[in-house]
Amino acid sequence: MPQSAGMKKIVLGLALLVGMWGGTTLAQQIPTMEFFYGAECPHCHDEMKWFPELKKMHPDLEIQKFEVWHDKANKVIFDSQMKKLGQRAGGVPTNIIGTDLIVGFDPDAILTALKKNYGPPAVESNNLPKGENKAWKKYLEYSWPAMSVMLGLLDGFNPCAMWTLLILIGFLLTMESKKKRWMVGGIFVLSSAIIYFAALLAYLLGFAEISALVTGPVMDWIFRIVGVLAVGTGALAFKNAFKKGIDCEVRDMASKKRFRDRLSAILEHEKIVFVLVGVIGLAFSVNAIELLCSFAIPTAFTATLVSLDMGLAKQLLAISLYDLAYIFDDVLVLTIALLTMSLKILSPKLVQVSHFIGGILLLILGGFLIYDPSVLASFIG
Repeated sequence: MPQSAGMKKIVLGLALLVGMWGGTTLAQQIPTMEFFYGAECPHCHDEMKWFPELKKMHPDLEIQKFEVWHDKANKVIFDSQMKKLGQRAGGVPTNIIGTDLIVGFDPDAILTALKKNYGPPAVESNNLPKGENKAWKKYLEYSWPAMSVMLGLLDGFNPCAMWTLLILIGFLLTMESKKKRWMVGGIFVLSSAIIYFAALLAYLLGFAEISALVTGPVMDWIFRIVGVLAVGTGALAFKNAFKKGIDCEVRDMASKKRFRDRLSAILEHEKIVFVLVGVIGLAFSVNAIELLCSFAIPTAFTATLVSLDMGLAKQLLAISLYDLAYIFDDVLVLTIALLTMSLKILSPKLVQVSHFIGGILLLILGGFLIYDPSVLASFIG
């Protein structure tokens, strides 16, 4: 009798294990989609309006909704699930179906992922919503190098940069030593390039850190503020494109006189080491002024790179292109001026064209940041 009772327990235990295994297997077969969204995200609401139709096609589909802009616990889940897929949590809506990731409202991609993971739909439908218009995203994906170069050129042709360069060249042309002219001019340009790259990198990392800590509407409003700055600067650049002369408004007359006196004192020093150290220090102070003069341009540029979420490697390449374009005009003007020993090199037309094209680009970027920063944030470059 005891043996019979013991046998019953063993059989019951095996049955429970089989039942649990079978239940787990059954649960794994239930079609599931994890939907991560933001409360104020317009495309998220567009997708949710489509869910009843989606449920008609996949009646057994379980849609697990996670609001991540205000719910910190859901944000942790979002980060964890994206990390499992080898991705960084970015914009919304984000849909996870099995091992498939769909960022943005893309009905075709969602149905394809469901079919791949759980089989064809029970009911076919030919009336699918259009989802997000991603044509402009593809354009940005392939045009970011052009954006980097154009904004870098615009930044390099800003009035403060041009004024400083022309004053420096004026002093260099009075030097008797050709070698010293080229050395001092080269060190100034190289120092400016390194310093400006460091500034762009600080902007980029700063925005990236903010976007990692702040999500949802707050980040959207940060992008919108940057967008307003970009539109304002773009409008000013566009206006300046029709001016005959453009002057640095950040420096007043007293500041300009101090700069000339300081530069003169540095260049008159007998020891070249002190001259080079002074020129490097001057390059640092000059670029700090130039950042104030064209603050919105590098700000809008780096904010756009972060919002595109294009990966650190592409972002570093983008700021390198920007920096090369920023310093290109300095190299060109300095080289021709020292070869011809003349300041008659910088054409006003060149500055005007740069302001015209760059102004339009800033207006476009600023408009995107203001109109729909959530779409920019959800773009994976």
